[in-house]
Amino acid sequence: MDGELYESSAEASPVLDVGCFMSEFNDKIYHPWTLKSFIKGKYLSKMPNLQNHLPQVSYDDLLIMLQYKKWQSEEVINSYFDNPDQLLKACGLPFKWQESNNTFDLINNFTCPICCEDYIEPTTVYSLACNHKYCLQCYNSYISNSILSGKLIKCIEPSCALTIPHRDIDRILKVEEPNQLLNSYAKSFINQSTDQFKWCPSTDCVSFTEMIKNYNADDIDEDYESNDISNIPIVSCIERHEFCFNCNFENHLPCPCFVVKLWIKKCQDDSETAHWMDANTHNCPRCETSIEKNGGCNHMTCQKCRHQFCWICLGDWNAHNAGFYTCNKFKDGDTNSKDYEDKKAKESRISLKRYLHFYKRFAIHESSMRGDLLTLKKVHEVTKVYMEDRKNQEKNLSWNDVQFLSDAIRALIIGRKALKWTYCFAFYLKNGNFTEIFESNQDFLSKTVEDLSEIFEKIISKKNRNKVETIMQEKNRIINLSDLIISRKRSLIEGAIVNVNEDLLRFNT
Repeated sequence: MDGELYESSAEASPVLDVGCFMSEFNDKIYHPWTLKSFIKGKYLSKMPNLQNHLPQVSYDDLLIMLQYKKWQSEEVINSYFDNPDQLLKACGLPFKWQESNNTFDLINNFTCPICCEDYIEPTTVYSLACNHKYCLQCYNSYISNSILSGKLIKCIEPSCALTIPHRDIDRILKVEEPNQLLNSYAKSFINQSTDQFKWCPSTDCVSFTEMIKNYNADDIDEDYESNDISNIPIVSCIERHEFCFNCNFENHLPCPCFVVKLWIKKCQDDSETAHWMDANTHNCPRCETSIEKNGGCNHMTCQKCRHQFCWICLGDWNAHNAGFYTCNKFKDGDTNSKDYEDKKAKESRISLKRYLHFYKRFAIHESSMRGDLLTLKKVHEVTKVYMEDRKNQEKNLSWNDVQFLSDAIRALIIGRKALKWTYCFAFYLKNGNFTEIFESNQDFLSKTVEDLSEIFEKIISKKNRNKVETIMQEKNRIINLSDLIISRKRSLIEGAIVNVNEDLLRFNT
């Protein structure tokens, strides 16, 4: 989603500190990051302090020392003044009386000791102060494999303890973005600290979020059937993709995490296929092969084992030829009776029909969300035309004057996502008086979402030859409907939170 939506979204979380936000329905505080901003904020920001205290040490060496000391700048300073030679040795750096002398030399007639390649033409080789020279191809392969660990990378010579500077690593790998070693280090740290950091689950998004405070992973467990919706930690990444920090799934309010897990499993596995088979097929009494009836005759012959039986009572067909039509007689407790089979099939059909009712609506809103994202791109194109038209009439027109369009699309997507998950919520909900209240709130939100969606469809329609005029005519309605979507979505979720906590709404899982 476009970057400007981050600063002025229709439903931005309250900003607490620089870059920090609070989750919408609780006090969970989080910080969205990109890898670049994380490296700058967590690691490189400590370099000026080190340079002030150790001006005699080069930037490259300070960066190696800082990484070795787990980014604790005070430890670097104390260790250096206590015993500089010991710190330099531990970091794999040349001693003060040695020259760094890291070189990229162009050499004629060079034979690489590793790949044994004979370079007759001039070729570039790399070496540290140890003067162990190897070709760049070997160093590239060596660093590419070693960098995944995120640790400091030593000279390719096995017996050598000198460390390759970060700057040289970037040059050998020929990367456009600097700090490849720090990127790998940061990724490794984030992947190991899953209680504190979570990658955004949205497709193609590479940002992540850090939970700052008021979150304890032990308090919420997606496998534990907790109904406390108010404690679900919904966060956003830097691109404003909302997701649950606990289960790392998209924003699924008003559903608890365990209900989401049940629903996703139900939709993904073949349990509903089995339900359909139970409602529309029988198993052969002899070999258990599933058979679907394709005609009116109840005399069935299994194509696998050739067993002949009655479709009504599943009894041997020979008994029917002898005149013993026992399938017409009810036997109490007989699970092979026609009434029992009819009841079982009816229950399966009702269960399947109920599931399809909620799933169809869930899937429709999921599909509509993807359509809304395409609408967003078209609206941006229309917005540019709108701005050009308005600039001719208003001198001080800025992008903020048309931001209501992007905010409205975001409100539409937020409303659809909430609607989508209300059908999962309702599927597992037990019937009761307060179920009707929830369904009424669901209807209110649904109507508002569809009203706003209809306006955008009218704006971007190919038949609409005056899109700017349509925007001007519908501006106030667009803004009002956007606000109403956010308000009704909040009311729906807050109502669900209160009623579930007071045991007025119950799940049947």
